Amino acid sequence: MGSSAGDIALGEFLRSRRNLRQPDDVDVPTYGRRRVPGLRREEVAFLAGVSASYYTRIEQGTAGAVSGAILRSVAAALGLTDEEQAQIYRLAQVSPDHPQPGRPEELLPSLAAVIRHLDGVPVGVLGRSMRVLAWNRLAHRVFAPHRAFEEPWSSVGLNWARVLLLDDESRALYADWPLVTEDIVGRLRAAASRRPTDPEITAVVADLTRQSPRFAELWSSHPTRERPLGGTTLNHPTLGRLDLCDTVLRSVEDEDQVMIVFHCTPGSATESALRQASRPD
Repeated sequence: MGSSAGDIALGEFLRSRRNLRQPDDVDVPTYGRRRVPGLRREEVAFLAGVSASYYTRIEQGTAGAVSGAILRSVAAALGLTDEEQAQIYRLAQVSPDHPQPGRPEELLPSLAAVIRHLDGVPVGVLGRSMRVLAWNRLAHRVFAPHRAFEEPWSSVGLNWARVLLLDDESRALYADWPLVTEDIVGRLRAAASRRPTDPEITAVVADLTRQSPRFAELWSSHPTRERPLGGTTLNHPTLGRLDLCDTVLRSVEDEDQVMIVFHCTPGSATESALRQASRPD
């Protein structure tokens, strides 16, 4: 029986985290000289209470269906964070809600209604492949003034991962570009784990892997991201320095669509700049 894309991705993810786990972090007997960093497979198996051969098959993507109990044990052995644990459950496809790949994606009417009523703060909606499904005028002026406002609704569309990783003007805009790109790649990786055969996600990943060394480096490290970034700093060409915080809202109607609302400290220079930018032309 062949391995599925999810099985292979699960094995790669576990291997990447095993390489980060040090023997000093756990209570396992050590022996011999180590030629590579991280725990050995048999050490993870010992900590998880499974056989070394079975854990090896999990990493190789040939173990078949892995139970939730085994995943919990492996997560504990590797010291995974809450986000990383959620990732391995998605990769193993044990979630009770498993959406079908390839479904055409349209902006939810409820999110469209919210955007229409938010004009004093930058706000946008990202879809499963990090495509911009909608943004308001202020988000456009703050994050992509050099691009057309109507671009998200064009036949080609606007993919935010591509913008951040391939657009030189966008790169210059972000004072914390390395952190921002890690965030967007982590979000794309989480989406890919939910939909491992989605053609739109697959195309974006393949395209960015070819064109962006930064993306290829981040993708191979298996980042995951579901929480807000927390904050970002922009060096805006006309508004000056902008210190922004973000709030990520995930729709209960469609977990693939997230609304990102940006805000700032009351009374700050950033608030004044946003107020100026939100005025009609």
